[in-house]
This record gives sequence, structure tokens and C-alpha cells, in this order.
Amino acid sequence: MKFKKTLIGGGVVLAAIAGLALESMVSAGVFRSIEPHFDGQCTRVDGVVGAEDITIDPETGMAYISAMDRRTLMATGEHKGGIYIYRPGSFATPIKFETDLNGPFHPHGIDLWKASDDDDSGGSNARDRIFVVTHPLVLGEGDETPTAISQIDIFEIDGDKLVHVRAVNSVEPISLNDVAAAGPDSFYASIDQGSVTPLGRTLELYARLARAGVMYGRGEFMSRVADDMVYANGVQVSDDGKTLYVAETTGKRLSSFNISSIDGRLSPAAEIDINSGLDNIEIDAGGDLWVVGHPKTFDFLAHAGDAANRSPSQVFKVRWENGALTASEVYLNDGDPISGASVAAPASSSSGDRLLIGSVFEPFILDCSL
Repeated sequence: MKFKKTLIGGGVVLAAIAGLALESMVSAGVFRSIEPHFDGQCTRVDGVVGAEDITIDPETGMAYISAMDRRTLMATGEHKGGIYIYRPGSFATPIKFETDLNGPFHPHGIDLWKASDDDDSGGSNARDRIFVVTHPLVLGEGDETPTAISQIDIFEIDGDKLVHVRAVNSVEPISLNDVAAAGPDSFYASIDQGSVTPLGRTLELYARLARAGVMYGRGEFMSRVADDMVYANGVQVSDDGKTLYVAETTGKRLSSFNISSIDGRLSPAAEIDINSGLDNIEIDAGGDLWVVGHPKTFDFLAHAGDAANRSPSQVFKVRWENGALTASEVYLNDGDPISGASVAAPASSSSGDRLLIGSVFEPFILDCSL
């Protein structure tokens, strides 16, 4: 009898594990068919490796690109990334900004703050600012492997140079992914993983545990203002500064929050489930959101390990209508011509409306007509 109970108990455990594995595979899009489509034409623009995030200056139309050669970093432990500038529709090689930082620079998510005469950061002499998620390496003791921390670096744009204003750190050992400027000295940043240990982060990723969230930063400090998210990734603030949008990768959800004008706190407004591993968010001139997704997230993990493994990419246009979010798919590929896309930034140029698509690992961006 005891053996029978043990056998039944073991069978239940195995069935539960198999069920969890199958559910994870379905959620990751393993069995999903891909039918590529896009109405525009895309041109490859070389000269920038690992353009993980792109944001557009709404006044000049120029694109700011956050890029880093992550494969070189993983292979050698050394690489200095950078922020680049590019004019959509020009197909010219992006130009890398000089910075006054010394040592490694590992940029991730990026956003632009446009200065105005009433900014506290300098009145009529205020300069536009770039907010960047960075991951400085902290050296371990002895033979310990260096670990990466997360912080927000703020730069002023001074011609062709970026002048460092400050670094804002969290007292929590969290992993930040993207940043959205809310003022000259304030921002929101997504926590993609709240777990601290490597095992905890692995479990959080594959079991889709809700340990992620959002930080709010002001001045030299930041604190958590949202919890219970499943790998929070892209964040973006509406043009009027009243709404925050957050995309969850393994949570496959896009949410909007009302922003308190008093203390920056958030209150839920609306959400929509989108069947894709959502990444960065950009906003066009009409206020619509452009959200990139990974329809097969396990393929993206395989692509991270080997460039020969191609990962499909997806772009959604999301509109706020009658108090609800609605999404439509505007782009889908099967891993080519770009693999593992992480951002789609809409822009205007002399040649018409454009869409810039960047990725985590590829040595180029796509400049597409719309």
C-alpha cells in the first residue's frame, strides 16, 4: 500500500511537471506558425551593433540609439557601448556620441527629455537630456565572476557630446531594463526581474513569477511604485505626462497607469493581453504606441546563444480608444531580415513616415517605409 501511494504521488508530481512544461511551451509560442507580412519596405543600415533601444526627437526627427555589442561582452567580458544619432531615411552610418565617462559603458533602455524654458534644470539655458539604463560591472573578490548592477545615467546633450549629469542607483539589488523620462530630473524604470540569485531569476523567467515592477526616480533617489508584474520591459510616458505604459515580456500584457501629479504614484487605468513576449514601447506623433514582441520567446533565447538561430520579430500598433487599449499587428517576420527585434520607433522624414527597427544582437538596424 505504501509503495502504491508513493507511486501515485510520484505520478502526480511528474504529471504536474509535464503540465507546467507544456504550458510554458505553449506560452512561449513553440507551436506557433509564423506568416511574415509588412506593407512597407526596409533597408539595412550598418554601423551600429546591438541597437536594443531607439527613441525619436519629436522636433528634429533625429533618432537616438542605445547600442552595445553583447556577444563580444559575453565572450570577452569587455566592450564599451554607446549612444548614437541617426537621421531616419538617410541610410547613413549612425554617429556615436562622445561622452565624458571613463571606463565601461553598458547602455540598455533609453529615453529623451526635451528641455523647456520652465525646466528646473537650467531655465532658458536648459539642454535636452538622455536617460539611459546602464549595467556597470562590480568586481567580485578573488575568482568570483563580476556581476552587473543596474542604474540610471542622465546626460545633457551638448552638440556632439553627452555630458554626464548624475547616476541614480536603487537600494534594492534589482535588474532594470527600460526608462521613461518624466521630467528633467525624474523618470520611471522597469524592473524586469526582482529576484536576486541566479536560481531565483531562472525560476522567475521560466515559471513566469510576478516579481517584477516599476521604479520611480526623482533627483538622486528612486523607489518602487508598482509590483506584481511578470518581466516588466518597455516603459513609456504619454506626451501629456499623465499616463505611464508598461509592457511585460513573459507576462504578455500591456498596461496603462494614471500618474499622480503630486508624487508620481501610479494607479491602474487599463490593460490588454497581447500574445507575444513584449519588449520596448515608442509613441508616435498621434499618441499611438508601437510595441515590439517576440512571438517565439524560446527562439529568442536560442538566438542569444548563437546568431545562427533566428528569432521571429513582431510589431504592434496600440491605440487608446474609449478608455480601452486596442492592438493591431503591423509587422511580422520569421527571423529575417532582422532577428530578435527589441524596438520599433516611428519617425517622420523628408521621404515620408519611417519605422526604425533595432535588435538586441544584430550588427545593423532596419530603416523602413510606412
